[in-house]
Amino acid sequence: MSSREAVAAEAHAFFSARAQRRERRGMLHGVGDDDVVGVGLTQPEHEAAEVAQARTWQRELFDAGLAWLDGPVELGGRGLGHDYVELVAGIAAEYEVPSTSTYMVSHGIVAPTILAHGTDEQKRAFLPGIWRGDLICCQLFSEPEAGSDLASLRTTAVRDGDDWIVTGQKVWSSFAHVASLGELLVRTGPPESRHRGLSMFLVDMDSPGIDVRPLRQVTGSEHFNEVFLDGVRVPDSRRLGPVNGGWNIAMTTVGSERSVLGRAHNGIMIEPVIRLFALARSTGAIDDPAIQDLLAECWAREQVLHETATRLRDAGGPAPGSVVKLMTTSDMEYYSDVAARLLGYRMVADTGAWGTYSWSQLLLSAPSHRIAGGSDEIQRNILAERVLGLPREERPTSEKSA
Repeated sequence: MSSREAVAAEAHAFFSARAQRRERRGMLHGVGDDDVVGVGLTQPEHEAAEVAQARTWQRELFDAGLAWLDGPVELGGRGLGHDYVELVAGIAAEYEVPSTSTYMVSHGIVAPTILAHGTDEQKRAFLPGIWRGDLICCQLFSEPEAGSDLASLRTTAVRDGDDWIVTGQKVWSSFAHVASLGELLVRTGPPESRHRGLSMFLVDMDSPGIDVRPLRQVTGSEHFNEVFLDGVRVPDSRRLGPVNGGWNIAMTTVGSERSVLGRAHNGIMIEPVIRLFALARSTGAIDDPAIQDLLAECWAREQVLHETATRLRDAGGPAPGSVVKLMTTSDMEYYSDVAARLLGYRMVADTGAWGTYSWSQLLLSAPSHRIAGGSDEIQRNILAERVLGLPREERPTSEKSA
């Protein structure tokens, strides 16, 4: 038995002992779970129970050696390649397992940054706990007037002995209201230094002076938050990388965030193409040639995205994250359009019929992904300037002097 076969058998044994097999056949005929969006839909009254269930499940995964397959062995990982991560994720998708979307930022964004830039002490202190599910993380980057243009952020950190005093405001911080650890980008240099005056810290979210306020979204959930920091004291031992060296670390974080969107099992969408085929069957439109063309396009988009993400994953540089991020946001909008073509008014008026109103969640949440991780316009600039070598976009006069 090859190592892949052995890990697959191990994963099947673990999941089958704890969860029922997902009945895809039923879904294909219009019955069963019809949720197509996997992240950010939990209503506030159900969130505490879902987080508790996710913690328990993540701990079981970690204890079984299935949580961090590509992580260093000395930190609790298995030391295997990324293809094993996709292998086990694919097997997990075959079972009715608890949602761990609460850990998307922790595992896909913050943990890779700590692994790449943290000290040995920081790695030992945080990474096992993050992957075991003890620590939920959030990303504290965007501000009300500094979203995609992170170099203009205003939250400041001033040195005070062995500590830093942080004051400012962050916004659009996913899971900050349930997080225990935040990856915080702040200004430690003068405003005119822009990206050359930024530093990165790991901050305890229960620190005095931190006020987290959930933001209700159009879907009814409170996935995003605004975070106010008023004289928050952060030890210098929590600094990631050198003082004023936070920009490069931030680029690692943002690159990880964008790459998460292109993974085959990223949890953002739950088998959208299979569900569109099921939707076409349930609405009686599956034999319409025009609908068949749309479904073929959906299938092709999904295949191209996954193949492109796999090919670019180890390429390095700025391209992979930006490419898959642009492709994913485009696909989400295309899938929403196809669902709207199939459903019409049933997409916005909940009749209780299978596979109808659930698609409104994708329609409503898709625009936010055009902004998350840097707007689509920013991604196109990155590809144009850093990959294709085109002339840099004209900047405002205030930035030219920086």
